[in-house]
Amino acid sequence: MGLKGKLIAQIEMKCAGDLLHEHFKSNPHQTSTMSPHRVTNFTLHDGQLGKTNSVISWKYILGGKERHAKQVFHIDDAQKSITYNFIEGHMNELYNSMTLTLTIKENWITWTIMYEKLNENIPEPLDFMEFIIGLIKDIATHHVGK
Repeated sequence: MGLKGKLIAQIEMKCAGDLLHEHFKSNPHQTSTMSPHRVTNFTLHDGQLGKTNSVISWKYILGGKERHAKQVFHIDDAQKSITYNFIEGHMNELYNSMTLTLTIKENWITWTIMYEKLNENIPEPLDFMEFIIGLIKDIATHHVGK
């Protein structure tokens, strides 16, 4: 088995995809109010919301435990995508590298996780993919009808 992998999930949402792109670009600090059982905290460490190369962190619940992720993100408004590069936290304890990309096309949301495991005994991040699918559904539910 290889150490590198890629997971992709694509979901059609009932709300406008532009609302979700704008949420993660400019209003991620509101995520914990829309999905408090998944995200418990958001912090901007460096830069500005909505600006590429800003450094952010999240506290989230995964596997029944509060976890931490610190990320640098890149925004591509033309492609309606946001890429998060994990630089610190729980995922960095399991993976040499991990990026998470959110891409939106009309009402279709695509999450892509690219990763390299520390060793062959580390599982694929299927639990994290399940987490982010649930998270996007929570946020979309908040935006339905807007």
